[in-house]
Amino acid sequence: MTHDIHPGFSVRYFQQEQDFEDDGRPVVGVVVALWSPKLSYVTAQFIHDLTMQAVNTIRELGGRPLVVDSSAPTLQQRGTSWQDDVDAFVFLGGADVHPGFYSNVDLAEEIPWIDAKADKFCLDSIGRAVHEDRPVLGICRGSQLLNVSQGGTLVNHIDGHRVDLGDGNMGFMDEKVELVPDSQIAEILGGAGTIGVRSAHHQTVETPGAGLTVSAYAHDNSIEAIEHTDKQWVIGLQWHPEEASANVDHRRHIFQSLITQAREQHQAVKQPALQR
Repeated sequence: MTHDIHPGFSVRYFQQEQDFEDDGRPVVGVVVALWSPKLSYVTAQFIHDLTMQAVNTIRELGGRPLVVDSSAPTLQQRGTSWQDDVDAFVFLGGADVHPGFYSNVDLAEEIPWIDAKADKFCLDSIGRAVHEDRPVLGICRGSQLLNVSQGGTLVNHIDGHRVDLGDGNMGFMDEKVELVPDSQIAEILGGAGTIGVRSAHHQTVETPGAGLTVSAYAHDNSIEAIEHTDKQWVIGLQWHPEEASANVDHRRHIFQSLITQAREQHQAVKQPALQR
């Protein structure tokens, strides 16, 4: 197994011609850092597989995926303008969030594998999406970014939720999580109770941000899911429904709910114009 540096992927690798056909399908921005400092071949392969599964699922369920590379300097310079015509957002996993965004650590401090510029891009994008009440799904790192964007904090390290492959690489493991009764994610997945998930993380939410509430816990009572109580569809999951061995029904239910919400909100915005 090699741990040499990987150059990363291009967004073009994940897109198809049909993704750019303006045919009424809701546009779902899939935000992922396709490069990070010291990106290894192992981690790059994980990023590739998870991103590909996410975009394929979105297509299958009636959405138009738009892959957005949060590590691209030219895109970072555009701020949040890229999301003007995006109906929903999925923020995928990846490197840790720089602790300078949620603690007294200096943001100028360089930390291995962390890209603070990509973090800033994502935090600004999530902040705008939540403010505008757009549907947002945060997965693993995406859930942590969601929490930090709303003023929450993170646990810097937690054991027992990943397979450690060494050299900063993580592997997936099976895990049980408990869905909170009456939560949105429990409703999406058929009710409260214990479900099996695929996890690969060593950080998680510590203090939920403004408007966020806990909707799932792990076996050690660590936070596994959050959702916004004042918005229509804003959910963060610490586990990976888009991982190849994850429950397929769960994956489809989660992404279908996101896409349905995006379609309904998009139609609601257009409806007044049609009535004039």
